[in-house]
Formats: sequence, structure tokens, C-alpha cells
Amino acid sequence: MNLKKLLFISFIFCSIISKSFSQTTFNVEYVLGRTSPANEFFPELKMNQTLSLFVGKKHFSDEAWVQSLQNPETGILFQYSNYGNNEFVGSSYSLMPYLEIPLFHSKTKRLSLNTAIGASYFNKNYDDGKNWQNKAISTDFTWAYRMFLNYSIFSNTYLDTRASIGYSHHSNGHIKWPNQGLNTFSAGLNFKFNPQKAKTDSITINDTKYTPVKFYQIKTGIGQQSIYRLYNDTKEVYSTSFAFGKIYKNTYKIGIGFFYTFYENYYDYIKEEKFLVNEDYPELKKNPIYNSSAYGVFINGELLMNHFAAEAQLGINIDKPFYKIDYRLNSEIYVPETSDYVPSELDSYYKLKRFISGKLGLKYYAWNTKNMPKHNLSLGAYICSNLGQADYTELSLGYTYIIK
Repeated sequence: MNLKKLLFISFIFCSIISKSFSQTTFNVEYVLGRTSPANEFFPELKMNQTLSLFVGKKHFSDEAWVQSLQNPETGILFQYSNYGNNEFVGSSYSLMPYLEIPLFHSKTKRLSLNTAIGASYFNKNYDDGKNWQNKAISTDFTWAYRMFLNYSIFSNTYLDTRASIGYSHHSNGHIKWPNQGLNTFSAGLNFKFNPQKAKTDSITINDTKYTPVKFYQIKTGIGQQSIYRLYNDTKEVYSTSFAFGKIYKNTYKIGIGFFYTFYENYYDYIKEEKFLVNEDYPELKKNPIYNSSAYGVFINGELLMNHFAAEAQLGINIDKPFYKIDYRLNSEIYVPETSDYVPSELDSYYKLKRFISGKLGLKYYAWNTKNMPKHNLSLGAYICSNLGQADYTELSLGYTYIIK
């Protein structure tokens, strides 16, 4: 599908939706940027061009999350990106739910933050023969994430013209090697048509109505991961966690807890006594289950929006014995003289990276969080990482118990 067809279909679709909902907003954004080379010998890139179409809804109500976020906007983002090299890197087509919130309390609210997470389709990706230079993307579909700041430079009844600057990322979540990912920094213009002004500014939240409540949460997940080029089978990752904390203003869910994660790929690598196990780390064979696991503590936060929530987690690995092998394999060094790859050595970056884990994703709650039900079930999808680099992709089921 070429750019003209994409534009035409998107404009028709957005026009139909806009007529159906009185509070619907319609944004068009065009930005230019620079995509960082993902690896050594990466194909040369020209300017990145990205066209985004937003169909959203401006929220005006006395609900806690709406007032806490100063009448936010939520919706769906359609995005087309060309990376400046059609032969080896190609283009991506993305679909992402987004959230836009004004920054700082002011009547003008000229500065806003737009963040989105979803999925992308790439028409070019890694091939061991024809496209070996592109180690950024190796699957047709990837995770997509973006965060942009918008600043209103001109506004009237029908149009809000805004300067946009931000960052976008694409990664397959380590379900297949290679997965260096694409990172782009961009700047451009965003045009919001018929933005709904904050006509309900008189609605204010009664903070005393929403006293903090305690919660306990259990979550179990199953994910997928591959290790490196010679061990590229996608296998399962199993995780479980327990957390407790408080929910503030029926909107902000903050918790701390501990987690356990087991990696099938790690276990099989040890049991099959692969090269690095036999040569450098034979002690891992003594207790393969323990050494194929990760144990740690974390702090996480959720933004509760009725049935939906956005979640971010920062963790500390108390122990992750196999990660020394994972790190060396994923940082292999190419030796031109022998045309071979050699595992890297552990360095100072490894010492930091082995401790820091993270998760970012979206959740759906079975019961509306507006009513703070005593029992609730949730389904979540996450990209999990080691200090920002993808580790595995996870689907989880959670149970939350609230003490009112």
C-alpha cells in the first residue's frame, strides 16, 4: 500500500468516526527524524519520514482519572514511517492506542505529552543471505512505542497547530534473534482539527472523597524469547510475582513486590552443555533450574482508566546466574580475518545491566476500576527488558485484592 492510498483511507475512516462521536478529535502529524544505526555495518539511512493519524476522544467528566490527568485524550494512532532505505530497511505501519495529557496546571495548557504503545508491521527485515546488514528487525511484526511533546504555537476554533518533538522505538521483544531494534528521534508539526476546549473546567475533583486504599496482587505470566543467532529457537519464559501497595485518587496504583522468572532457553542451553557452559561456566550444570532463573524485587506503577491501565515496572535482579552467558552471546564480536563471531567479554556495562530489569505494557481489567471492586482480574501484555534492551515478550493474568 503506497502513501497516497494510506492517507486517503485514513482520512475517510477518521471522518466517519468524527461524525459518530461529538467529542472526537482528529490529528495529523508529520515529522522528520534520524534513526540510529542498530549495529555495525548497518545500511546507510537518509532522513526518516513519519506520518501519523490520530482518532481520539477528549474526556470531560468528574471521574477521578479524568480530573487527575486534567481532561486527557485517548484514542488510536495510525502511523507510517519510512527509514530512508527502501531496499534494506523499508517502511513500517503501526497501530497504537495512545494517551495525551496536558503538562503543568495552566489555563492555556499549551504543552502536552503524547505516549503510545502497540504493534508495527515491517515490509523489510533481517535475512541471513540477502539482508544480513539489518540486524534491527527480524520479524514482520514488532512492538511499537513512542513518546512526543507537543507545544501549541497557533490555535483557533477549528485548528490547533503544534510543534512536536519526540522519540519512537520498534523491537520484537526478543522473540527472535537478531533484535537490535530501531530508535528514532524526530521533530515536526501536529495539526489537531476541531479540538474540544475544556468546557467543563468548572468540574473539580474532591480529593477527600478518594482516600488511598491498600491492595495485594498476584500475577503469573508466560512469555517467549530466543537467545542468539545459533540458538534461535523461540521458547517459553514463565514468571510469577507478588506485590502490595496503595491506590491513590482511584487513578495511581503504586506497588512494591518480588518476582521469580524461569527461562526454558537457559535451561536447555545448560542441559545440552553448550560451548560457554563447558568452557567457562561448568558450575551452572550443578543446579540447572536455579541457574536458569531470575529472582528479584521491583516497584511498579499503573495508571487506572476504568477497564484499561498502562503499567511500568522497574526491578532489581537479586540473582540471574545465566545472564553472564546471555550477555556475551548477544554482544558477539565479528572477526573479519576468520569470518566468525566470538563471544564478548564481561565489562562494566554488564555489571550494571545484570541488575536492572523492567516491564512496560497495557492491561485490561475485568471489572471497572472506577468502582474499586474488592476482587478483580486483569490480562496484560508486556515487553520485558534488561536495562532497556528487550529480554522477552509476555502475556500475563493477574488477581488484585483491595482492602477498603
